[in-house]
Amino acid sequence: MIVTKKHLSRRTVLRGLGSVAVTLPFLDSMTPAFAQESSHPLRFGAVYVPNGIFPEYWHPDTTDAAFEFKPIMRPLEDFRDSIVTVSGLRAPSGSIHLGASAAWLNAVGPAGKSGDFTALVSKKSLDQFIADKVADDTPLRSIELGTEDMGTSAGACDGYPCAFFNSLAWRDETTPLPISVVPSITFERMFGEAGTTEQRIRNNRLKRSILDSIISESNRLSRTLPVSDRTIMDEWLTNIRDVEAKLQRMSNRANDLPNVTAPVNPELFDEQMTITYDLMYLAYRADISRVATFMVGHEASSRSYAHIGVPDAHHSISHHANNPETLAKYNKINTYHVAKLAELVRRLSETKEGSGSMLDHSMIYFGAGMSNGNVHDRSNPPALLVGGANGRLKGNRHLMVQKDTPVANLLVGMGEVAGVDIEKMGPSTGKINLL
Repeated sequence: MIVTKKHLSRRTVLRGLGSVAVTLPFLDSMTPAFAQESSHPLRFGAVYVPNGIFPEYWHPDTTDAAFEFKPIMRPLEDFRDSIVTVSGLRAPSGSIHLGASAAWLNAVGPAGKSGDFTALVSKKSLDQFIADKVADDTPLRSIELGTEDMGTSAGACDGYPCAFFNSLAWRDETTPLPISVVPSITFERMFGEAGTTEQRIRNNRLKRSILDSIISESNRLSRTLPVSDRTIMDEWLTNIRDVEAKLQRMSNRANDLPNVTAPVNPELFDEQMTITYDLMYLAYRADISRVATFMVGHEASSRSYAHIGVPDAHHSISHHANNPETLAKYNKINTYHVAKLAELVRRLSETKEGSGSMLDHSMIYFGAGMSNGNVHDRSNPPALLVGGANGRLKGNRHLMVQKDTPVANLLVGMGEVAGVDIEKMGPSTGKINLL
C-alpha cells in the first residue's frame, strides 16, 4: 500500500519556452493515498525479430520450474521469475516473409480479396486493443519503432504494398502504423521541439537541449516532492539528456562521412539498437506512451552483423542449410537480439515503482513470425513474455501447448492479461490461459 501526503495529476507537465512541454515520469505522488499496486499503469511492448529463430536452440526441453535455458534465450536467465515462454504454436501462413511480420500482432496479415495484391487491408493488432485499454490520456497513444527501411531488404515486397513490410501495428483494418527508423525524429515526437525545420536545425547547431528551458521549473517542483520522487525526477532528466547526447554523437559521426549510401558503420547499428530501447524505456518512464512496438529488422533483411563477428547478411545466414558454421552465425545473431532485449528488461527491473519495479507493471512480448528460417517454418516459433503485468502474469513458466495451436490463441490470452476482452483474432480457436 502506498500512502502519500500530496497527489499530483498523472498529466502534470513541465512547460518551457514557447510551446515545449515535457510530461513528468510516473511518480509515487501521482498515486492517491491508500491506492493498491494495481493502480500503476500497465506498459505493453512487442519486440519482433526477422528471419526466425532456430527452435532447438530456443525452446526449453521441460516444463518444470527448473527448466534449462537454451543458448539463445540464456541472456534472459537472470529474469527467470518474470518469464513465460510458449512452445508448440503455429504462426500464420501466407506470404513467405511479409506474412511473417505483417501477421505477427494480428494473426492475419494482408486481408484483401483473393488475388488482389494491391489492397492495403488487414486487421486491428493486439497492441492497439491494449492501447484502447491502457493509453488513457498519455501524449502518444502508442509508438512504433524500427531500425531499417526497405532499402536494406532483399527483393520487392512480395507483390504487396510495402506498407505491410513497414508495419507491425494496425489501428484498424485500413490504417497501418509505420515504424519510425530515425531515433532523433522519435525523440522529437516524444518530447517535442517547437518551430520550423530551419529553426530546429539552427537549434541543433547551437547545441541547445530542448530541456534547458524547463530545468528551473523542474527544480522548483522537485523541492515540493518527497525524496523518493526527487530521485525519480533526477534519474529521468539524466536519462533524457543521455539519449539526447547519444543522438548528437550519432549525428556528428554521420555528418563526418561524406557521400555514404550503404550502412555507415557496422557499429552504428548497435548504437541504434541501444538508443531505440532507450526511447522505449523513456516512453514508459515518462508516461508518454504505455504501448510500444519495435521491429528490430525487416523480414528478408540483408543487414550484416560485423560488430559481433558476423559480416554476412542476416537473410542469407538464416538459410543455413544445416551447415554447422552458418547455423552458429544464425544463432549468434539471434542471441545478440535477446541480449539487447535483456538490457531493457534489466532497466525496467531496476526502476523502482511503488513497492515493486516497472518490470512488475509491464508485459513485453518477444518473438518472430517463423522458427527455422532455412525453410521458413511456421511451426513452433519463439514466443516469450517478460514482466509481471501488475500481478496478472506469473513467471518462471514454460507452457508447452498442443502442437500447432494458433499463435492467435496466444494473442487473445495476452489481451486477457491486459484486461482486454478479445473474442477472436484471425484464426484463433480459443485462448491460451496465461493467468
